[in-house]
Amino acid sequence: MFSLAVAGARLAASPDGANLKRAGNAMNITFSSIIPAAATTVLVCLAVAALPSKAQPIVETSGNYVLRASTVSAANLPDAMRKKHGIPTASNTAVLNVTVQYTSDGVLRNIPARLEVRARNLLGVETGVDMREVVANDMVSYMGSYRFLPREVLDFKITAYPEGVQRPITLQFRDRLGRR
Repeated sequence: MFSLAVAGARLAASPDGANLKRAGNAMNITFSSIIPAAATTVLVCLAVAALPSKAQPIVETSGNYVLRASTVSAANLPDAMRKKHGIPTASNTAVLNVTVQYTSDGVLRNIPARLEVRARNLLGVETGVDMREVVANDMVSYMGSYRFLPREVLDFKITAYPEGVQRPITLQFRDRLGRR
């Protein structure tokens, strides 16, 4: 049997390459006839696809408004970007990026908003996220850095108050950085 473990998921193929399974996410692929070398190639491709990408956006939509957020370890950002935005280079620093967008006639554009950001670990201890406005290419977004402990789970609550809108948009998500 061929097997490969990546990012906590185990992929395995039978010696004849007839069956392919991914433990944990119930992925089963059956091939009628495939040689073992081809099965290994398929395993490698699926293993790469199983790797978590760095900054997956989380999205909340309310009418024509879209609130997006993503987190990434500062260690994964290019030095020039960290320096330009004053992001510390410590390995326990992460960046929260938030955009508020408005859709009109199928066109999505970033708009200004007042933000409230809360990040708490599972014990309820709040982590400060100092948000600031970033304008580039006539587009506004918001960026903040915060410290985290390796493998610490943080629950984020982001509330956006777009200019001229009565009801805020709230986005909540859980994130863990520093997996080892």
